[in-house]
Amino acid sequence: MMGVTSQEVSLKEDFVRVFGVPPAMEPYVDLVADADEMELVVALDDRAMTLEEVAEVMRLSQPEAAELLRKALRREIVNQQGTAGASTYSRADFYLRLDILSSYETPAWSSLPPWRRRAVSEWQIAEWIQRWAPELERIIRDPDDYVRMKNRDILLLDEAIELVEAAEYICALRCPCITTLLPGSPVVEGSVRLGERARLTLERGQGRSLSTEEAKSHLIALDRAGLVHTGPRFWRQHDPQLEWVSHGNCHPSYSFPMRAGLRLGLAKQYPRAHHVGRFDWDACTHCGLCIGRCPFGALSRDHTPYRTHGVLQKHIRFDPDHCWGCGLCANTCPEEAITMEGL
Repeated sequence: MMGVTSQEVSLKEDFVRVFGVPPAMEPYVDLVADADEMELVVALDDRAMTLEEVAEVMRLSQPEAAELLRKALRREIVNQQGTAGASTYSRADFYLRLDILSSYETPAWSSLPPWRRRAVSEWQIAEWIQRWAPELERIIRDPDDYVRMKNRDILLLDEAIELVEAAEYICALRCPCITTLLPGSPVVEGSVRLGERARLTLERGQGRSLSTEEAKSHLIALDRAGLVHTGPRFWRQHDPQLEWVSHGNCHPSYSFPMRAGLRLGLAKQYPRAHHVGRFDWDACTHCGLCIGRCPFGALSRDHTPYRTHGVLQKHIRFDPDHCWGCGLCANTCPEEAITMEGL
């Protein structure tokens, strides 16, 4: 078997530096990009190039360069700026690439030793916090401040549906949080992009286009699966054209934004809670369906016996301090004994 040439080693080292590959991922850099993509990233470095310039630098015909760029765009290795016919291309970075690597190239990601995946996941959370530090500092100063960032607010199902009803373009993507942290788990299309972000995502060859009715059905199915809806609650005032909107459908056990918010001591500030559950205890039969639906541990049973329909139950106990106002409990209560009230 032929050894690796010094030129190949040099290319990989340059790619690791330019693309920001974390140390835990360096031995597996071949899973991040192939040789042509590495050469493209190193050639771009901190510059933007046209298709013609890429073809010249890469010593390719323009059709060959166009095909390389299409593949690199789809795999989140390069970014595209401008409109068709006047586009330039710049390198992405490993932070952006990781979402596609884990969620759409899962065999490659799953081939890493578990400890390396954990190390990369920890790096990703730290990188996320660093990149969003200015916005997070604004939230710390004023939790009511409108901050343009993903997963900003906890949304009720009706609020999430209102967003997709207002959007011209909608696409669903696999949730990278669960695939990054829990490879081998069932694939969940929990990430939904709307408006201009959806259009650009589909243009890159990523995601699955949804009609309005398909998107509504998709959100209802995610809600029934116990996922919490997040997104911009005040989009009408601040982004009525939905130029920069995405909303996640997450579980706190693997959601990077929720875990980052908790790590920073921003529980219920990021993502922001806007509701709390209210119980009509006269209507409640203490069946317990709501307990399994609450992902935040706000519902449990106490030791007080309660007989309903001939069955001895224990009382439901609700702790509003642990409620994030997601509405999953209210959506499942057969007696409609739970309502969500604004804070």
